[in-house]
Amino acid sequence: MNHLLIETDLAHLERIINRIASSHGLSLSYWRHRVDCVLSMSLMPAQRKRIGHIDAVISMLEQSASGKIPHLN
Repeated sequence: MNHLLIETDLAHLERIINRIASSHGLSLSYWRHRVDCVLSMSLMPAQRKRIGHIDAVISMLEQSASGKIPHLN
């Protein structure tokens, strides 16, 4: 797997995540698809941790948009 491409995707998702969280003008389904694509790749442990955080934020936003209150432990 091209780890430079993965790093580029992760960096972009990390930069945009604050914009997504502050404005629901962007389609969550698009970002869910991007996150799922990265999750399907062969990731190094640090990359898996980074995309896991992004995945958690997207999940919370999806729950919020559907009217469900996210449960944080």
